[in-house]
Amino acid sequence: MPEVKIKRDFSIPAAIQFMNPGAMWPGAIATKWGSTKWQYLNDGTGQGGGGKGNKIAIFDSWVDGIAAQMDLWRSSKNYRNKRMEDAIAIWSGGNNVPAYVSYLKARVPGLSGKTVMDDDFWRGPMAIPFLKAQAQHEAGKKIPATDADYIEAQRRVMATEATADMVPAVPAKPILREGSIGVAVKALQQALGIPADAIFGMRTHQAVLTFQDKHGLTPDGIVGPQTWKALNA
Repeated sequence: MPEVKIKRDFSIPAAIQFMNPGAMWPGAIATKWGSTKWQYLNDGTGQGGGGKGNKIAIFDSWVDGIAAQMDLWRSSKNYRNKRMEDAIAIWSGGNNVPAYVSYLKARVPGLSGKTVMDDDFWRGPMAIPFLKAQAQHEAGKKIPATDADYIEAQRRVMATEATADMVPAVPAKPILREGSIGVAVKALQQALGIPADAIFGMRTHQAVLTFQDKHGLTPDGIVGPQTWKALNA
């Protein structure tokens, strides 16, 4: 993968200019998800060799960049199946770990330092909020990718375990509510027999309320163990 020299727009973070939300270096995972070029950041860190600082892989789309970010967290031996706080300690080189963990917990409902980042995590409702929060922490501002970009990236990364129509099974039966997004929501929508866009909006909320009321469940619009059980009956 060759180094290129693209004029930096220093008004925005490199992670945003180069559509690389994980700010990942060039390497096998970046190449796997379509990165064919990289450049030095000249950020004065001295980590990249020749005094040019860190390297950053360049992606042509947000979907590719997000997929690479997710695949790194999911497949690298440094992070796979580790507790979140332990994975962050490795990611950050041990710098300001409690603050980083607190930042993520504040932005990802249900996340704790003890949350295990296994495949159930990556196909569940915390995956996309985690990726968004981690990217925002790295860039210092919100990444301008759409929910559709994140959903498609999650679909692609988890495709090896997907069903015939590319929707992974959801054995952990995560708790879902309005605002949840991702493959778990798509599986829910398919089970409800409504259009499946992987976004838990008003249409899905109303479908859940109707289903719960019809099956004698508390109609709160939250898909927990009892609602999952009724859906799979």
